[in-house]
Amino acid sequence: MRMNDDLNAIFSQDGLLSKFLPGYLPRDAQLLMAQKIEQCLQNKDILLCEAGTGTGKTYAYLIPAVLSSKQIIISTGTKNLQDQLYQKDLPVIASLLETVKQRKLNYHLLKGRSNYICRYRFEKALDESWYDEETLSELQIINLSIRQTEHADIAEFDEVKEQSSVWPLVTSTADNCLGKACPVHDECYVLKAREQAFEADILIVNHHLLMADLKLKNDALGELLPSAHTYIIDEAHQLPEVASRFFSQQISTRQIKELLKESRRFLSKSTLPMTRFIALNDDIRRILDDLLMVIKRYKSRGNWSEISLAVKPLCDEVVYGLRKLKVFFESLIIESSSVRAKTADRDYKNVELERCFKRCEQLLLSFDELTGNTPKDMIHWFECHSQSVSIQLTPLSVGEEFIQQLDSTSSNWIFTSATLTVHYPDRLDETEQNKSQDKSFFAHFASQLALNDYNVLKLDSPFDFNQQAILYVPQNLPMPSDERYTSTMIRSILPVIEWLGGKTFFLFTSYRALREAKEILKIMDFHLFVQGDAPKQQLVNQFKNTDNAVLLGTSSFWEGVDVKGKALSCVVIDKLPFASPYEPVLQAKINLMKQQGINAFYQYQLPQAGMALKQGVGRLIRDVNDSGILVIADPRLFNKSYGYYLRKTLPKMPIETDLAQLKEKFSGIS
Repeated sequence: MRMNDDLNAIFSQDGLLSKFLPGYLPRDAQLLMAQKIEQCLQNKDILLCEAGTGTGKTYAYLIPAVLSSKQIIISTGTKNLQDQLYQKDLPVIASLLETVKQRKLNYHLLKGRSNYICRYRFEKALDESWYDEETLSELQIINLSIRQTEHADIAEFDEVKEQSSVWPLVTSTADNCLGKACPVHDECYVLKAREQAFEADILIVNHHLLMADLKLKNDALGELLPSAHTYIIDEAHQLPEVASRFFSQQISTRQIKELLKESRRFLSKSTLPMTRFIALNDDIRRILDDLLMVIKRYKSRGNWSEISLAVKPLCDEVVYGLRKLKVFFESLIIESSSVRAKTADRDYKNVELERCFKRCEQLLLSFDELTGNTPKDMIHWFECHSQSVSIQLTPLSVGEEFIQQLDSTSSNWIFTSATLTVHYPDRLDETEQNKSQDKSFFAHFASQLALNDYNVLKLDSPFDFNQQAILYVPQNLPMPSDERYTSTMIRSILPVIEWLGGKTFFLFTSYRALREAKEILKIMDFHLFVQGDAPKQQLVNQFKNTDNAVLLGTSSFWEGVDVKGKALSCVVIDKLPFASPYEPVLQAKINLMKQQGINAFYQYQLPQAGMALKQGVGRLIRDVNDSGILVIADPRLFNKSYGYYLRKTLPKMPIETDLAQLKEKFSGIS
């Protein structure tokens, strides 16, 4: 039997999925996507596939992947999506197809180093006594639970908060890992996870780990992941930004302070001299604090050239301090090597000392380079945080480097997402003969990764927004630049939320607006769930199971939130999701486009906003039986010429501006 026949038998009305998955409904688009991916698996192809909300893209790529018997790497945008694939979706498909495959599927999950408990650092942490009561309690929770975990993945410790201060104490980074010199190297959870990864038929990773592996392979420095016949990139719209961050160089004053803190803790437990170190520690910390204070006087984020001359004396002092610290570590290594007893314990202490020296050496080189001159084709910028400042060199374009690494794999590549396409403003009114195969819709995404020779498939959402949803546009709101905008917008929408009894999800474009909305809504008669108060999935689950609930989110909440049924009846988008033109990386790209004679707003900023808007709108209708109200409060959607373009990116649905009419129409569809 050909695989195509298998796919028909699996996805059909009387097929395997319908028989064994309660509530499964066959979708033509899902079968078409699976067939297209099956073709790609047989040839060395690149496929860009936009699968609208409700297509069922996860099963559409998992099933042909499992049936292919090829070694496949699936990369997702976030660790939460990795966990969902590994714990829910893939086990279901593997179990269903076991009889078809006539063998058990070997699949594994792999995350970055900092997601696994480091046995060495964990055991050291248990011996410490300086922690506060909460940290001590969380250490004991980990100690009691670690033997019951599958991989010692920090996501397996449900009782410890995602942002807990205990995690940096018990996990490792590339900076502080002892490598083969570690006394418990053979029991390393990271190494065990990587060994399993190399045995897997299907391996689930995230975009950052994927980019790290491609970089290592291309530089002939080794590999984190096995070679794969096919790479499937889910949530592919996130990849250009991840690639941009990954190909950037960065130094943070926090990294230097972490080295000082860990060195002090290590030295205090040894017989090595402390007096000189304490003096160096205090001097370097003082200079770093002064550097942060001076930069903050100018601005919290911007182009490095704006402040480089003003802060050069302080940067020179940091370099001088790190050089003295490097010499100090070097002298300790020489002294320790000449007198140490040949015991395993002292050997490992010396390894830690050498690691401190190497970290100091690398931080010195990085800080000196990143506070110096700006290399060609790089964006040199800084960003202040509450206790630190980071300095970055970001490539103007990552396409050339990415395509070079992609070509080096000799693999098939499948990029899929609910938002990969954009409609360029100058083509909005053109009639497309075969819209699903039109490459021009994918040109914006493809250009960011320098993809040229590729196949495409565009599948619209099977949900009928025209029958299931209404777009409500509040009237008489000020422009978003008005300082009264958020408070006026919230109060204009309160009657809708009160009428619905909560069941509302607010999506904000800034944390400032979210915090202002929280202050207004917390005195209202709603159960309020706010991003940052708890882990994302915990907030979503609480929202689903609570009456009269309102959820407030920004940034990551625009995607990956799935609430089916009556728990969610309204999604409110506060502003059109334009990135700030004053953000240094975007500003540099806009300037480059202007130099090239390109209209940056229409060719880049507007398409980016359109893709983000589609992600937010996709939170509303998650099932064929769902109904809901979409509120886009921003008046620019209708009173600016580019609003027409953004409206064309939305699914077709009736528009209402009158609250009484909205209530009447929605009562008829809900």
